[in-house]
Amino acid sequence: MNRLWLVLGASLLLAWLIEWRDQKFKLCGAQRQERALTWCLTLMLILFCGLRIWGNDTDTYIENYELLTPTLDEMTAEDIPSFAKAIGFSFLNIILKTIGLSSQDYLMFYAVLTVIPYVYFVRKYSTDLVLGVFLMFATGFYTFSMAAIKQSLATGICLCAIPFALEGKWIKFSLIVTFSSLFHPYALIYFLVPFMIFEPWKGKTILCVILFMAAGLLLEPLIGTVLDITDMMGAEYTVAEMMGEGVNLFRVLVSFVPMITALFYGNALFKDAGKDVHLMFNLAMVNALIMFVGIFGTANYFARLANYFLPAQVIFLPWLIRSAHPSDRRWLMPACIIGYLGYFYYENAIIRPFDSGYAQMSLWEYIGSHF
Repeated sequence: MNRLWLVLGASLLLAWLIEWRDQKFKLCGAQRQERALTWCLTLMLILFCGLRIWGNDTDTYIENYELLTPTLDEMTAEDIPSFAKAIGFSFLNIILKTIGLSSQDYLMFYAVLTVIPYVYFVRKYSTDLVLGVFLMFATGFYTFSMAAIKQSLATGICLCAIPFALEGKWIKFSLIVTFSSLFHPYALIYFLVPFMIFEPWKGKTILCVILFMAAGLLLEPLIGTVLDITDMMGAEYTVAEMMGEGVNLFRVLVSFVPMITALFYGNALFKDAGKDVHLMFNLAMVNALIMFVGIFGTANYFARLANYFLPAQVIFLPWLIRSAHPSDRRWLMPACIIGYLGYFYYENAIIRPFDSGYAQMSLWEYIGSHF
């Protein structure tokens, strides 16, 4: 886990310098934000993700890419993948293979497409960039991109649709989400977003909690309906796959932290909040509630589905801490850092040791491979 600690530390330093530069610009009356260091942060995260040579699902992705033989001019109707098998991802891979990109170029290409919208999203919406970058690592929002390329890319594309949702530009929002579903069909869950822009902890919040809680408790008798829906999308799941080992209870409890913390403050916390805060809380809530349903289902399906809304937790929690009363902030911030550091260590050193599942080439080796 040493390399992960190193990248985390360097990322936090860059985030602090970015915020320091932003403050300097404000003091000088400049109406702009720091960009050069932001690109340095983005590039570092891209390289850490794109230079990996194995770990988690990386081996499978590399093997599938290297075994890919069809080129665009050889593609026949029988070879066209289904929507459920990520037709957009398949076609893009064929293009990459046709123009001669190596498997390492392939990983780097997707790292670029994924990390840029991730950093842009946190940079744009986080009220505390240092804490936001810390939570990118601690919650698994960033590190998940090294495990699930298709879903991470689809999530990044969906994050680009959030500004249009907040502006009420639903046609553009719908086009972006639909496009993202070509890379991972479950990105369609982002069509919940239009229904999630409401003030938290009122009637609609209670209704959402009741519906998801009921879905979890009644999952077994409803499993037939769930399978019918996935079959309509072209995905073939069995009852055993959907009702396997559930989500780890500790992970579920962690996902509820922003939601439960906000509950102690009630409506007063959101009195002067804008639509962006309302949406981030509600999506963070959906993330936690899907994780709850996953207790009764299978972790591989529901935890990954919940991960689509994990970025909202990274944005909402810093806002919550900054908006709390100063006396509360004095213990909320340390509690957040200590708690999430513990979770970060638990996930990457105990449950799935990061070092034993990750290896990378050096930047110079990567550059040299092109000559």
